[in-house]
Amino acid sequence: MSEQEEHIKKFLNSSTYDQLSANQQKHAQEILTRFNKYMTEEHQLDDTAWTPQAVKEVMIGQFIADPALTNSFGIAVAPVLKAYQKFLGNAQLSALEAAIDDQRPTMNKCRKAHQTLAEMNGEPEKKASVAKKTVAKAATQKGQKTTSEKVQQPSAPAKLIPVGKMKQEISRIKKEVVTAPEFKGKDLSIADQQYLVVEFLQLMYQECHQGLNQWRFNDLQLVLGMMMPLDPNITKLEILNIVPTAQALFDYLKRTDQIDMEQYRVALKSIAHMQTSQNMLASMERRQRTTQLMLSYIQSQGVNTDDVKKTEKWMDAHQSEVATFMRSILSPWGEYERQQLHKRQQASQQQALVEKDRQLLRKKRAPQGIKFSKKRRKRRKK
Repeated sequence: MSEQEEHIKKFLNSSTYDQLSANQQKHAQEILTRFNKYMTEEHQLDDTAWTPQAVKEVMIGQFIADPALTNSFGIAVAPVLKAYQKFLGNAQLSALEAAIDDQRPTMNKCRKAHQTLAEMNGEPEKKASVAKKTVAKAATQKGQKTTSEKVQQPSAPAKLIPVGKMKQEISRIKKEVVTAPEFKGKDLSIADQQYLVVEFLQLMYQECHQGLNQWRFNDLQLVLGMMMPLDPNITKLEILNIVPTAQALFDYLKRTDQIDMEQYRVALKSIAHMQTSQNMLASMERRQRTTQLMLSYIQSQGVNTDDVKKTEKWMDAHQSEVATFMRSILSPWGEYERQQLHKRQQASQQQALVEKDRQLLRKKRAPQGIKFSKKRRKRRKK
């Protein structure tokens, strides 16, 4: 057992650990193990030598970018780190606590996006940047003329593939799905797999303006995890197989060199841990799926959706954000939504007319009753 592992073990049996909440205790060991790993790899610092700047950098790096990390994990990070350093008696404890609190909001944004801050800002990886600086320095020392343009040329933004060409590519891939080995032996028929493949490629192009080798992580999750399950024509079996079909597609595109390794890595990352949520959505009706996806969005903002009052209060305060999110995931099915709304309005109007007719009919009826009958009987006796 390493010294840092020994420290974590002692912390987990300390009174400082006992003062943490149940959620913080649940994630403490994983948080500290991960944080120590990245602190050692990226800054060569053991847990007794953390510095405020190093802590800030690790909090917004790969430590928090894993899609498997939950909201409850993110909530627990700051208090666990502070308690751990307090337990170890770090001489810079006050400065470390201030750094952790200062970086916490940015860290939460990174966790929700499943990206490092550098990735969110579209910056190159830190390691690549350092390597380029080293090459430039070595070249200068050798007396070679090296300009900044030669060392690091900005990459041009990806151009959108023309509509006609994209349609041809989608049509070609649809045909190749029939014979590609990656799609054999699946729970879905080839026709159903073709349907999902075509829908995915079309949505990535139509809604996110991204063709092959242009996919972005967040947009992949938006299409695969939210838009596709809301397709009015999708079956429950197809929803259950969105992830396996996407995996087969990514493997096929990588094998045939239609996407590069970096794009393949991003694509696989997008479907990691997605199957559980797809299983849940498949068990629901479409209206319920829409509600569940909205609740998932609210939960990703740090709101405990089990607390109805807090959820409603948050929604009242963030109506425009919720509306924007719902419009984005329902965008491809806008015409269907309008038709459904029109049907509901017609049904409501029809019901109102029926009720109005009933009220008029009741008013026109002749008054009848015991008194009326008695009067008629008296008249007859006279």
